[in-house]
Amino acid sequence: MIGIYAHHQGSGHMNRARSIRDALGVDAQILSTDPSADVVLPDDADTPDRDPTARGTLHYVPRYRAGLADRMAMIADWIRDNRPSAFVVDVSVEVALLARLMGISVVTIAMPGVREDAPHQLGYTQADAIIAAWPDWVETPAHLLPHEERLHPVGGISRFDGAEYLAPVVPGDGHRVVVLSGRGGDDWSPENWLAVQRACPDHRFVFLGGDSFVDDPMPYLRSTDVVIAAAGQNSVADIAVAGTNAILLPQERPFGEQYATAALLDAAGLAVVADSFPAPEQWPDLLRRATMLEPDWESWQTSGAAGRAAEVIRKVAGL
Repeated sequence: MIGIYAHHQGSGHMNRARSIRDALGVDAQILSTDPSADVVLPDDADTPDRDPTARGTLHYVPRYRAGLADRMAMIADWIRDNRPSAFVVDVSVEVALLARLMGISVVTIAMPGVREDAPHQLGYTQADAIIAAWPDWVETPAHLLPHEERLHPVGGISRFDGAEYLAPVVPGDGHRVVVLSGRGGDDWSPENWLAVQRACPDHRFVFLGGDSFVDDPMPYLRSTDVVIAAAGQNSVADIAVAGTNAILLPQERPFGEQYATAALLDAAGLAVVADSFPAPEQWPDLLRRATMLEPDWESWQTSGAAGRAAEVIRKVAGL
């Protein structure tokens, strides 16, 4: 048995966990506060705590929180009852430490951004392996250099890694635009997009997310000229599988993770990037530039990425 902990923020961690679980080829269960997990953990509401990081030694350990205690106890019970040969954490320093304190080998998922803080370094140091969901040509971030011998870049992990997911590419006229909103939230407003549409009257916009959420966005991504999205790792991997030209609008996330990913893609010529929501008059040129891109999305190494991650995990588990 292998355990996989998935953070509940947005849908990206769960989608990645499912992809890895399905590629493992052995018994594995996902533990998460997400209601679709194999083992649904209790959550806890935000309440004030004067020291939720234990003086900077951890990321999130607010005191006297019943939900936190129940969640950690449930994970510990699962580990005791199932005796997993490895425990994958995507992502939580506290959960990784809990598993290791119970004598279980831990595989953790690396995240982009600046993560030189003590809790992250503790989490990376204790891990038997660190999986990075980016290509092997990416320069190792400074915060991961001390752990480079245990770092395994496997490529972008997408739940759509497989030809059976792909709809045929429909040649376009350069004016079709899909706006892809993730469940992690963004700072875009309907008023923003109304202004963009007024500034770009020749373009046809389709909005996916919120009330227009679809389980499978791939047919839309494969039949558009440009996709506009945030710079989360899973959105980028899905766009790479689709092979679509993209404009990325990185969102504020802890440790600047989306800005780090967007800067990397911009430098590699894989996407057009705007660090803040552009003014309406800037959008015609942004869309023109994006349409003219010829991105080599194969270089993001999405094909087989979940399988490569599974291989790392099986090795740690001794399977």
